[in-house]
Amino acid sequence: MNKLLLLATLSTLSFSLSAREPEAGWKQLGTGTFCDDMISVISPDYLATWNVDIEESESQPGMYRLVNPFGNGNCPYFESAFNGGDLVIDATDPEHVWIPYQEMGFAAGSWGSVSISCMNGLMIYSGVFTLEDLIEFECLFGTLSDGKITFPFDDMYHLQVAFSNYLEGVPADGNTNGKFLVTLPSSASVDSPIVDSEAPVEYYNLQGMRVENPANGIYIRRQGSKATKVVL
Repeated sequence: MNKLLLLATLSTLSFSLSAREPEAGWKQLGTGTFCDDMISVISPDYLATWNVDIEESESQPGMYRLVNPFGNGNCPYFESAFNGGDLVIDATDPEHVWIPYQEMGFAAGSWGSVSISCMNGLMIYSGVFTLEDLIEFECLFGTLSDGKITFPFDDMYHLQVAFSNYLEGVPADGNTNGKFLVTLPSSASVDSPIVDSEAPVEYYNLQGMRVENPANGIYIRRQGSKATKVVL
């Protein structure tokens, strides 16, 4: 497999392969795996699975971020580790998982700097639609099930990867092999030995913020390891 070359203007400083220092508001879960199936738009050679450190938001359970997934030294597309961006995935509602639009902090050779989102994330970023709109329209979403995050393998829905020097930055379709996969560490699904039926009930809005007294809307009801969408 040929290696991608980083632009000289980007940082290529070494990156520690051990877990980074804890950051306020984020809980380190451990090591999971990642198959991106987005850089593969450059060439089918760029389709691999590698280990990544994964964190979860303490205030928004189900909001995950993959720590520097492309620059952590495990990604086979690059010769060495470097300081890149994290990849945030919103799985606060396991039935409506989406990837916000985000710049990844590195460039893929002459293709330019890389940005990633899902189709819904791109529409939300445009400001034309809200997450609630897309759920109401019954748009396709990713899912979180059995500790695995996947997205539809469907001609009507694609992950989106943009390169600043490709098609003037217009996103290209990703997940065209249907292999995008994030496998969470086992700690992500084993928060407590408490039986679900005995666990306290918590409610979150569709942005993942906890709501103390939910009323008149759509919420995520979480009890133990189970989360369901409810209308109140």
